[in-house]
Amino acid sequence: MVGMGAKATTMNAKAQAGPRGLRAYLRKMRRRRLGRSFRFTREGKVFIAVTAGVGIAAINTGNNLLYLVLGLLLSLLLVSGTLSDLALYKLTLRRYAPQRLVVGLPSLFEIEVKNRKGRVPSYALEIEDLAKDETIAERRCFFLKVAPKKSQVASYERVPKRRGPLQMERVVARTRYPFGLIEKGQRYRLEDELIVLPAPLPVPTPPLHGAHRGDDEAAKVRGRGTEVLGLREYRTGDDARSVHWRRSANLDRVVVRERAKAAQGVLVLRVDNAFRAAGARRDAAEALEGWNEAFERRISAAAYLVEWALRQGMGVQVLLRGESSTVAGPGQGDALLRFLALADATEQTDPFDEVAPHATVWDVRAP
Repeated sequence: MVGMGAKATTMNAKAQAGPRGLRAYLRKMRRRRLGRSFRFTREGKVFIAVTAGVGIAAINTGNNLLYLVLGLLLSLLLVSGTLSDLALYKLTLRRYAPQRLVVGLPSLFEIEVKNRKGRVPSYALEIEDLAKDETIAERRCFFLKVAPKKSQVASYERVPKRRGPLQMERVVARTRYPFGLIEKGQRYRLEDELIVLPAPLPVPTPPLHGAHRGDDEAAKVRGRGTEVLGLREYRTGDDARSVHWRRSANLDRVVVRERAKAAQGVLVLRVDNAFRAAGARRDAAEALEGWNEAFERRISAAAYLVEWALRQGMGVQVLLRGESSTVAGPGQGDALLRFLALADATEQTDPFDEVAPHATVWDVRAP
């Protein structure tokens, strides 16, 4: 009796778990269908038309040879659909984004495809890497063959068109394997939020009264600072405290730490981001568009001045209406460029923050 009771309990548990398992399976299949795409190519549409014609002719004439040809044509469709499913089955995709993106400059993205199938390779994979609100990728990656349990990496170039956040949202894997009649795709959600830095726009530089002014050579910003630029061989007259003893022992020659010179003065760049609304004027939209273009030029000009001042060995700070960045020294320019990349317009006319009395203040204007 005890055994019968245990058996009944097990059967009841399976009966209760059955519907839940079925619902979970249906949800999984529904998500899978939503992530899949299917379409006939131009060649596939011609093939379908020919198949339909052969089928009609076979029915009208009753010719066994036509029925045989029809069966062969339909089997090609079945094989094409099955093999394309196998090519997309058990794939893992990963994106490697560059550390630095600048408006108008090509940046290299890498896509890694891993085939987790045990024995079946994946052929003719075309990968689209799409950002938010993008429907078609300008550049694609192509993988001829990804062997079982192996991974391959391909790269493509993306040229950012505007500064600010770049939200990479999804990757789409497509294949027309084996006959090019059917194109199937599988969407993968891969989210990365990147920052596109503004492109520098050359403008006249401010006079640096009482500040360090030198050539743009890298040697002019080396000195007794706290930031390490790198290592170099020992020269006569170098301070013994700069010797990197551990690295010298590994290389079997004496090398010293080369440090960046401390910032000589501070340059404060004020960028006006206040927009004065045009009210109900008819040309309000045109005024807004023109102001946006001028504002983007000011941001690009500020980016140029940031890089120029840091090459002079100065500290730099950027001010917006009601907002300011921290003071950055040589080697820290990307922090200021990211601050400029995220700068936005405002209708408030708050005054700029106060600056130190010894700092050089420069109002950035659009060229």
